[in-house]
Amino acid sequence: MKRIASLPPLYREYEMSTNNARTTNDNVDTKTASLHRRSVLISSNPNSDSLPIDLILVYDRTDHHKNNDVESNHDNQVKKKKKPSERRRRFEEYLRKKQGLILSHAESNQKQVGFVKVHTPFDILLLAAENMRMRLPIEKIEENENDLSTSQKNQSAWYRFTESLKKPFRLDQSLKKDDPDYYTAIYSSDIDKFKYLFDKLRGSKDLYFTPTERSLLTHELLSRAHFDYDNDDPGDDQQYPVIIRPLTDPTAELQKVSKRPGIDRLITKKAYECYFPLHESVRDDVKHVDDSELNDREKLKKHWATMRQCLKFQPLSLIRSYMGEKVAFYFALCGFYNQMLIPAALIGLIMFIYGISSVFSDRPTSDICGELGRTTYMCPRCDKTCPFWKLSDSCLYSKISYVFDNTTTVIFSILMSLWARWFMEFWKRRQAALQYDWDSIGFEEHLEPIRPAFENKAKKKGNKRINPVTGINEPYVSTRTRIPFFLVAAGVVLFMMAIVCVTVFGTIAYRSRMDYILKKTSVKTYSPIIITVTSAIMNLICSIILSQFYYWIARKLTDLELHKYQSTYDDSLIIKIYLFQFVNFYSSLFYIAFFKGRFFEYPSKYGDPDSANFTEQCDPAGCLVELSIQFFIIMIGKQIINNLLEFFTAMRRTLTRICFKRGEPEAQEQWEKDNQLIDFNSNTLIDEYLELGIYENISFDYVSTVIQFGFVTLFVAAFPLAPLFALLNNIIEIRLDAWKFLSKYKRPIPFKASDIGIWSDIISAISYIAVLTNAVVIAWTSEFIPKMAYRSIQSTGGSLSGYVNWTLSSFSIVDYNLTDTVPEKIPDNLTICRYRDFREPTGPSYSQTSIYWNVLAARLAFIIVFEHVIFFIIYLMQWLVPDVPKKIQNNIDHERYIDQRERWASKTTEAHFKDAITASETLSKIIKPSNGTVKTLVNEDYVSSKHSRGRNRRVEAQLSLDNE
Repeated sequence: MKRIASLPPLYREYEMSTNNARTTNDNVDTKTASLHRRSVLISSNPNSDSLPIDLILVYDRTDHHKNNDVESNHDNQVKKKKKPSERRRRFEEYLRKKQGLILSHAESNQKQVGFVKVHTPFDILLLAAENMRMRLPIEKIEENENDLSTSQKNQSAWYRFTESLKKPFRLDQSLKKDDPDYYTAIYSSDIDKFKYLFDKLRGSKDLYFTPTERSLLTHELLSRAHFDYDNDDPGDDQQYPVIIRPLTDPTAELQKVSKRPGIDRLITKKAYECYFPLHESVRDDVKHVDDSELNDREKLKKHWATMRQCLKFQPLSLIRSYMGEKVAFYFALCGFYNQMLIPAALIGLIMFIYGISSVFSDRPTSDICGELGRTTYMCPRCDKTCPFWKLSDSCLYSKISYVFDNTTTVIFSILMSLWARWFMEFWKRRQAALQYDWDSIGFEEHLEPIRPAFENKAKKKGNKRINPVTGINEPYVSTRTRIPFFLVAAGVVLFMMAIVCVTVFGTIAYRSRMDYILKKTSVKTYSPIIITVTSAIMNLICSIILSQFYYWIARKLTDLELHKYQSTYDDSLIIKIYLFQFVNFYSSLFYIAFFKGRFFEYPSKYGDPDSANFTEQCDPAGCLVELSIQFFIIMIGKQIINNLLEFFTAMRRTLTRICFKRGEPEAQEQWEKDNQLIDFNSNTLIDEYLELGIYENISFDYVSTVIQFGFVTLFVAAFPLAPLFALLNNIIEIRLDAWKFLSKYKRPIPFKASDIGIWSDIISAISYIAVLTNAVVIAWTSEFIPKMAYRSIQSTGGSLSGYVNWTLSSFSIVDYNLTDTVPEKIPDNLTICRYRDFREPTGPSYSQTSIYWNVLAARLAFIIVFEHVIFFIIYLMQWLVPDVPKKIQNNIDHERYIDQRERWASKTTEAHFKDAITASETLSKIIKPSNGTVKTLVNEDYVSSKHSRGRNRRVEAQLSLDNE
């Protein structure tokens, strides 16, 4: 989701001091009034070992001898940067004194790694939640036992039927959350109703926030610390401009406050190595332990991260509670995708079984394998060197082709084109329900910190400007400076796509040469299958190798683009990788489906296999079977290789760590064990992903899923078993990902999210493209349109008898002499050979017949009608089915009602109204009406400042105090 830059409202960062005259009838003295940061309640020094650990900071204890690189300031004077240990000391002192956090230290067994255990008191969490506009419980949801609609629904036959189908796949009741359901609202300290639940929600206010919420709020505090590590002692008030004096420039003061290096920037300065929330401890064997005695991690490992539970629904609420919404939305999408694949897989399997069972009754296949095939000589596939061959050599190929290209292919393509859009529309409804359940409706990611890499490069250029949104003077790189890098990136991306196309042409040359070789051997009958399979395997290997190389290039190109925020950086990187993956894995399929066999003319003009002008042809049985084999090998091979790489790479790391740690004392504390796991940090994960080519980041797990979604939808007409194989792969991959998240990765920061971000747009675009590709595959690649044309033009009674002979044109052997392309060996008494096309039987031009143009017109008409009908049904469905279910919308509206009711009824609102009434009465005494009209007071200073805010901000700041 795109992050919207916004500065936290001043009333949340600052409030009027108690000595101003807001609650009295006296006039405000603007010379003594001041703004100050809201006071923070810091608890006394309790025993830190008994406090929950909200975050762990890791640092190198040996770095006190290390210095960072020297940098030049704006005056080109070289100064020495502070040591990492000094940065840590000052940062931690700030966290204690200014943020109210409680810190304690620990060290590893080898004394080389230090740990900072961070605990955030309850009152600090409340302030952070208010600034983040977090939704918190406000009112318990009372179940209405008299809800007629619900009771009627539960008694309906369809409901009972669907529930009986779902029952074997449901989770144990013990995995459901114990907390009752509550309506939630954006937290405000002005609403007293929130406070009633502090002790009632979970028995104590110390348990009011879940561990996930505590970690998120603590991370927010550490990321937005107002700490300037280049200034002097943190106790100096000049370093922390928390007082905005009257008659000062508030923008300038806010610019000082905004110097927020935060924990991420300190990591780039080597002050810390990483940070993470703690995993919950887990026992070795929990199979026979009662669920009530298990913690969340153990429950997830027992009921989710195991193949024994692969047919059960996922515990999404527990996943969200343990790892946050961003991770939970990924697994929710995968689970919903698998559920939608079930009917598609069943229909595809039925279509496949029908094809196998009816292959021997297909008349065109019988003709190819029968007398017609044995007596018909086909023209050589290339000039001079290629031999003549019999039509019956394509017998096996034609049987396989019919399995995937029969009368049910069109029906399945229509259903899958609709399925692609149904998936998107129903996912929106599912997503809306999850947004409501997870309190992420209307969530907008707030002001995002500037990327340290961007800031460092911008500082070297020495450019700054005022951010038009926040009014803060920030590092700046002009668009003019960035445009050359964008152009370079676009050029490199196009160049890499061209390399993919070169590999496709390489496989074309391989198929041509192998066809020439195998036609002279004893396996010539099986040569089409052998050539198609081996070329597809070569394509798969090339695709995987290019993927490894391209990930590294994409990362470097995105670095050059100087993105200011991490979200835009990730989006740019994802788009590059997806575009490349799209071309990398789909290019060979697009070539076979839409281009192969479309550019040749007639025999004697095929060209030599070694020449650049060689034209590849389709088999007499059509190109669809080759597309099916290519599709199967690339899709299934990619899935198998990726899963094996993920598993064995994770195991290799574990074994490597064990070998390197041999002889060292075993880690005892949980933070030591977690520190040995793989970082779940965006940058480090992308580095690992680029190195190993496996999806170790949520964004790249999405890449794998979306690429597979493209396979299932774009070319499903060529392989009806695609949904089934995708389903089987995903069942395994979800559990493998779950195992990695719980056992191999550090616990992720539980970032909030309201959707799946940019992937929603990508999936939606694919679903629309799928309509067109399926229409073209049916019309252009399959035999559906030619067979329909034959039935309507040539056949009597709708039979396909004679169809094969109708699709073959004749070529006179003597015409080879006209182009000096006579084949090496010509069978005795052979005067004509056949080739697949609709052309005149006599030369020398061999022009297309009227049948060719009739079939072409039918193909184009089918494409237009197909996509118009499908899009009409799609738009009708979008109009009839709302994105948000009615029940969820009612609950949302009710929450809004409660929120407005409590805000209007709060004591703070009542006090504000009293202040406004008092001010109005005072103003009415000052203003004396003249001649029956009300005199209007005009503050000349205010008008002047309104027209010159950029030049006189100090007057505006003073007047704002006057107005309050």
